[in-house]
Amino acid sequence: MSEEKPENAERDYAVDAILIRSRYKVTHIQYAQDQYAALQAVDLESREKREYLLNVYEGELVKSYVDSFDRLRHCAAYHGLFMDQGSLVALFDAVGGTPIDQVFFKGAEVTWQERVDAAQALFHLGLSISDYPPEIACAALLSENLRFWPKEGRLEVHYQVRPMEGMNQREEALLLLDQVKKVLLRRYASPKAEIRFLDSLEEQVFLTPVALYSHWNLAKDEIIADYEALEAKTSLQRALYLFFQNVGRLAKRIWKGRKGRKA
Repeated sequence: MSEEKPENAERDYAVDAILIRSRYKVTHIQYAQDQYAALQAVDLESREKREYLLNVYEGELVKSYVDSFDRLRHCAAYHGLFMDQGSLVALFDAVGGTPIDQVFFKGAEVTWQERVDAAQALFHLGLSISDYPPEIACAALLSENLRFWPKEGRLEVHYQVRPMEGMNQREEALLLLDQVKKVLLRRYASPKAEIRFLDSLEEQVFLTPVALYSHWNLAKDEIIADYEALEAKTSLQRALYLFFQNVGRLAKRIWKGRKGRKA
């Protein structure tokens, strides 16, 4: 499943002072669509002027999201639900960090350790939110909501819970896979264990994030060992090893392509 990004997902509008419940001063409208908005706001009653992310639902969305948030458990970033002038408001911590697409992109200078740490963080996140209502868990795995501190290997979720259709654990697993593939790219310097793992993600069907986490745990140590062995080689040894490894991969793809055409 490829994540579809709404046209206005990246907009961040400055707004005049808007107060919700005479307490939360809205500073930015991060996202808006029919019957939904994500607002960044400051809590005027907190001594440190704490920032929150407010998910605001209207109309037909109110009833369904009351049920969704009522079933949300064990989410430290969630601070409750309230009604304001007929709108439903879900309160979450505002999160900084850098969105995943701005950290892991083709050509980004990211070490293999940072990639493995990020993959571990993603798989662990998938596991930890697997019991959330699917409409909340799936939204958490959208690119704009995954915020990284790559040098620290830290991942946090910016809970902009926008409405999405057809959400279930299978879709959650697909969204998680999409994000993992941004982190563990097929690169010239990828060792054999990492390529085997990426191949397995294409060849097998994973119905839940829990299944993905288990699969990652079986492969992780071997991937790390391969990287460490590659790092231990001299520059010449590493260059020769990668050259012949990539020539072998290319030959294998060509052979498979010819075999497929004959069939």
